[in-house]
Amino acid sequence: MNNIQDVITGIVSRVRRVPFRVIAIFLPVLLVLGHLVVMYATLRYDQFLIVDGLIIAYLLPPAGKETVIPLGIAVGIPWWYIASAIAMVDVETGLFMALNFDLAYRIPWVGGILSQFTDKTTQFLKDHRWVAGFSVFGILLMVMVPLLGSGGIRGSIAGKLLGIEVYLVFLAIVAGSFIGCFAIALGSNAILGLLCSQGTFPGDIFTFCNRT
Repeated sequence: MNNIQDVITGIVSRVRRVPFRVIAIFLPVLLVLGHLVVMYATLRYDQFLIVDGLIIAYLLPPAGKETVIPLGIAVGIPWWYIASAIAMVDVETGLFMALNFDLAYRIPWVGGILSQFTDKTTQFLKDHRWVAGFSVFGILLMVMVPLLGSGGIRGSIAGKLLGIEVYLVFLAIVAGSFIGCFAIALGSNAILGLLCSQGTFPGDIFTFCNRT
């Protein structure tokens, strides 16, 4: 038991010596790499490329959850898988922004995109003052509801603008993203199944129809 405690103590002491910025950058990166490894190990290679493409599309406006999740299901990705993959994107971007908010704006090209996100989020908060009134729950709704056009990045920016504690914003992003993604995926799965059963979507185009 003492040996285990000594090992844990040694690890903690070493971690404390590492600059916060190093941990703040590498923690989200490790999460992304772990996510990619899991997808690579659990999907066929063609499906892996499809999900990667949908993730990239989700990160680049104007595509949102309500677009990439139904599309992923239509081409044969299980509804729960694409929902989890897109939700994890919000978690990863939210974690990076939470830990590196100031640094993110200094990154070439990325900083310009974030500035646009900030301007749009500022305007959104002016037009929807109820978000500030609901505080953390307002951030959760922003991330959860696709019509509000938000995700991990905008949720983080909104939390910063409203002065909400970072850890609370991050928890709201995690909860809102998973709730929103799974709700969209379940609804899309049911609607696509109905359309396929009626012959609206041809099976030779939409892989999903061949599974139902």
